[in-house]
Amino acid sequence: MLGIPLALVTANATEWFMHKYVLHGLGKKQGTFWAFHFHEHHKEVRKHGYYDPNYERFPLGLHAQGKETWALIASSVALVPLFPVAPFFVGTLWYCAGNYYRVHKHSHNNPEWGEKNVPWHYDHHMGNNPGANWCVTKPWFDYIMGTRVFTKDGIRENNVLGLQTLPKWLEPWLEKVFPSLDKLGQVAGRA
Repeated sequence: MLGIPLALVTANATEWFMHKYVLHGLGKKQGTFWAFHFHEHHKEVRKHGYYDPNYERFPLGLHAQGKETWALIASSVALVPLFPVAPFFVGTLWYCAGNYYRVHKHSHNNPEWGEKNVPWHYDHHMGNNPGANWCVTKPWFDYIMGTRVFTKDGIRENNVLGLQTLPKWLEPWLEKVFPSLDKLGQVAGRA
């Protein structure tokens, strides 16, 4: 069962790393497989106010969203040999891959939902700093790596975990673990 929290952290770290170093690093170079993200997805999102019309296409095509889907499928298939050894870890990573696609697609098909429910990702696209806010599903590694940048007058998540409501029992613990974030009003919904 320890595989579940380990996979959740691993998936968020991978999401952060891939977005920052692969999609925005290698992807800045035109003609690479990863260029779809920076040169197609970001362009469409800025042009349409966070909406990406390409998410209306069939998800397995040779377009930005198709490449995103194929990359998630390939990484999930690569985990199959590890499943007998670590079923909870692998199963949770599979869940995270599907959840990533669902959240990312839904946020760009419904900009109002995206701005409200994944404001860190909204800030990545619509804020003044596309070189920050690398997480999509939860902002955990943006907080850990110091890359969560808030857009002036933008919506802020209620807490560092990116949950809609923070359980009362968790507040004192988070205030101790993340005292600098609490002072900034970014923990426990004080933002």
